[in-house]
Amino acid sequence: MARMAALLLAAAAGATSFGSVAALAGDPPKGVFIYTIARNGDPVGQQRLEFVGDGERLRVLSHTSLDVSFLGMNLYGFEQQVEEVHEGGRIVSLTSDADDDGTDKKVELKLAGDRLKGTYNEETERDVDPKMKTSLFWDEPALGDSRILDLLRAKVRDVTVTDLGVETLKLPAGKIDAHHLRVSGEMKRELWYDAAGILVAGELRASDGSTLRQELLQRP
Repeated sequence: MARMAALLLAAAAGATSFGSVAALAGDPPKGVFIYTIARNGDPVGQQRLEFVGDGERLRVLSHTSLDVSFLGMNLYGFEQQVEEVHEGGRIVSLTSDADDDGTDKKVELKLAGDRLKGTYNEETERDVDPKMKTSLFWDEPALGDSRILDLLRAKVRDVTVTDLGVETLKLPAGKIDAHHLRVSGEMKRELWYDAAGILVAGELRASDGSTLRQELLQRP
């Protein structure tokens, strides 16, 4: 069930930003984006993604909450708070604090020289490229072979990103023509972005065979 946490979707999932021009290469998104999260069509959670600009600095704040139940019994719970701080085209600090069904997972990274360094659960050391995209997927991953920073454990994942063209989606936020990207490899996602580069939907297959889908509910 841990893969449910990774949907962020988001985050975008929580609001996410992509399109033909990556957000950090032009104007970043502004304000709060809210996404619904469903498991096999049944609502199980929500993601709130907020973008706060301060000059050349951009803060990306994500809060994701999942509660999967059956016949009144809780099967799986997940809460995650993420803060990414970007400046000069790279991450200068990153924190993620998650409760993965009762298991604490905490990431703290800061820019040190030309590397992003810190710890996972205050013990395991991490050293990564500060220009790497993260599993919030708010900033569009490059096509072809790439690497993504998995925020749950600050692990680097090797992926391949494929362009599947434009599709029309019917979402809670309305009917949207969206660009479909597929992420395969050590992380697997279906991602859709609108013409403005905002993530409008995300989908993944969880380890138990269920499908988790994130859809844009509200934008600024």
